[in-house]
Amino acid sequence: MNKSMRNRVEDGFTLIELIVVIAIIGILATFVVPNVMGRTDQAKVSKVKTDFKTLDTQCKMFKIDHGRYPDSIEELLNPPQDFNGNSNQYLDSEPLDPWTNEVYFFEMIDGRPVFISLGEDMTEGGEGYAQDLYSDDSNNQGRF
Repeated sequence: MNKSMRNRVEDGFTLIELIVVIAIIGILATFVVPNVMGRTDQAKVSKVKTDFKTLDTQCKMFKIDHGRYPDSIEELLNPPQDFNGNSNQYLDSEPLDPWTNEVYFFEMIDGRPVFISLGEDMTEGGEGYAQDLYSDDSNNQGRF
């Protein structure tokens, strides 16, 4: 065998080496992908819980400044002047439900603001990730 023929054989990967690498990547993917893909709904529930805690805190701050709770999320974004004539900023942007990318539902229940996410199915009721999430304990469904 001459020198030029030997160099061409040693350059690059063999078909067997490529098949082995592809097989290893495939085996790893079968274990990793299912674990990663199932976490998106858990992340959305965590975002909703965090948003609700933030909204609850901002509503309490609004009440301290204005003597009442806000009538809407819009009032947290564009608040009226307080007793001293100041206009404090409570939210920088609208908090969006991760399932709908729309603003959370807002209701006044027993004189307090309640924020609601309808969950994965975007309809009332449901179980698992489809259950409704509420920011308070006024309703037994979907409480966290």
